Amino acid sequence: MEGKAGLRHGFSRALYQSIGENRVKVTSQDGVTGIFTGEGQWIEGDLYEADPELCIWLSAKRIDASHRLS
Repeated sequence: MEGKAGLRHGFSRALYQSIGENRVKVTSQDGVTGIFTGEGQWIEGDLYEADPELCIWLSAKRIDASHRLS
């Protein structure tokens, strides 16, 4: 998982990373992490809140060569 690309949230600066089928890992600026569904519902971890719209966008099915995630 280390080194995997992701997206930074525009306000919180948390890092959002797709980690598999309908799963998103969110890491806050101070290193607290949480795992969420593709709809933004908490699954596990010490971070309990995520932006559901960003989770939906990251978990959407795309072709592997999508320029929006490279």
